[in-house]
Amino acid sequence: MRTVLEIDGLFDGTNAMSDAAVVIEGGEITWVGKRSRIPKTPKGERSRSAKAGGTFALPGLVNCHSHLTLDGSADFEAETRQGEAAAALKAFRNARLTVRSGVTTVRDLGAAGAMVVELSRQIERGALEGPRIIAAARGITITGGHGMEVGRIADGADAVRAATREQIASGATVIKLFSTGGVLGEGAGPELAAYTPEETRTAVDEAHRAGIRITTHAHGAEGMRIAAEAGVDSIEHATLLDQQTIRAIREKNVALVPTFSALRRIIDNGGALPTRVMERARLVATKHQEGVRAAHKAGVRIAAGTDAGTPFNTHDRFALELVYLAEAGLSRTEALIAATSLAADVVGSPKTGRIAAGSWADLLFVDGDPLGDLEVVQKPKAVWVRGAPVAL
Repeated sequence: MRTVLEIDGLFDGTNAMSDAAVVIEGGEITWVGKRSRIPKTPKGERSRSAKAGGTFALPGLVNCHSHLTLDGSADFEAETRQGEAAAALKAFRNARLTVRSGVTTVRDLGAAGAMVVELSRQIERGALEGPRIIAAARGITITGGHGMEVGRIADGADAVRAATREQIASGATVIKLFSTGGVLGEGAGPELAAYTPEETRTAVDEAHRAGIRITTHAHGAEGMRIAAEAGVDSIEHATLLDQQTIRAIREKNVALVPTFSALRRIIDNGGALPTRVMERARLVATKHQEGVRAAHKAGVRIAAGTDAGTPFNTHDRFALELVYLAEAGLSRTEALIAATSLAADVVGSPKTGRIAAGSWADLLFVDGDPLGDLEVVQKPKAVWVRGAPVAL
């Protein structure tokens, strides 16, 4: 069945168009263009016109950083101690919240097992409703490092190699490394460079050998430089950037996923969080926007991700990240690109993040032009995944 959607405006992941139409067949987009030029239905085929649900269409959004097994509870440490069954149930619920917010592809960067990997498989089989999921299984960290509560601890190059292979064997479609300490949890603080160049290169080589991408949690400048020089594909958070580190990242064409939402939610709700967390958060927050602004001016690729699941950072508020990216110096168009086509490139999913012939029919419909007001993205009017509407 051929489906034709007509809309007043459209952003295809790179450019905008008015008075537009999209043709969908078999879950894929087969044509995009002006409403007046919709191709005729081939003889013998059936066609229908469908209501889009909103006046403006965008590609389904791509969240490059999420933790579906976490709800955004104030008691982060208690949530990381939950059992596997509770984590799996939360992941399903949060996946549904995610897709209803307009995010049709999400990269899950660490759980206490392979439950999100299995959730992804069940969604792809059509057994469950949800977005497309790229899942890391367990993140890989050092003894005493950030993420040790749920991660796979590995010290030394041989152990890192084994840990990376374990995640791949469990079905991971991205590898997550912890190159520095962090803000939350009992592990090391954000400035610590956790892995050596040799250990980092080992993880990178194993991931790329398996044909998947590798990203890393990194706050401190030294840890970011080590990761960039070792060839990671992207860096998460990137809070303590300096000029030397920005140059290294740009030269290696590594993408940044700043996750402004995570720190914003922590700072805004400081009274409910431990003193240690707030001290670390304030340390990195003071330089975060300034560093990302400088990286953007230097030509570093910047993609959108929220770190959803961290305290007060829920899975239905992805669109706020676009506003935060604009505050850090991206234009509204660049912010939308960061959440669509560029994000799709960063996570390695070329058929998402675009409205183009050959792309998957994952679409978000809003009322109003997001190129003029990013806040309209926070109010989805309709979401389509795999060529069909999702019940909001």
